[in-house]
Amino acid sequence: MLRVLSLTEVAEWLGVSPFELSLQLFSLLVTSILIPMKLEEDITVTWWTVLAPIWITNGMWIYFRLIIYLRLHFHYTSRRHRGILKFFWIISFTALLISFEMLLCQHLEHSKYTLTTVFIPVFIVLGLLLIRSCIYPKISGNYEARPPAARTMRLCTPSQPHE
Repeated sequence: MLRVLSLTEVAEWLGVSPFELSLQLFSLLVTSILIPMKLEEDITVTWWTVLAPIWITNGMWIYFRLIIYLRLHFHYTSRRHRGILKFFWIISFTALLISFEMLLCQHLEHSKYTLTTVFIPVFIVLGLLLIRSCIYPKISGNYEARPPAARTMRLCTPSQPHE
């Protein structure tokens, strides 16, 4: 049966809070309204301005993550490692998204880059999400740790059939 992920599960998988994810969804909604207006020439602004809600949200993501990192680093010394990992994840994730948006704006304004070049950061983000989805249960604490004996493979001898 197909199971749909909840907002909390998606936010945990991406490494952001549900509030940050809601901000990003809201900025995507505003941008998806501005893009058709720009294409139909109802507004005369640059593509940099059309994508401004996403720029603002990415800046807020970095700001929020920096605050969380500093609080974990200075106040909660036992959680420093987790804070560093989350900060590195969100900075690399956001930097790749910002580079995609910059390349996309350059392509739409001047056709300076090919679409293959523009989408390279998106492919890297998808690869990082694939890697993160493999280690997600271990990071989130949903990983069921089994004793070493249960993880090893039993060899069956000809006299003992495999169970």
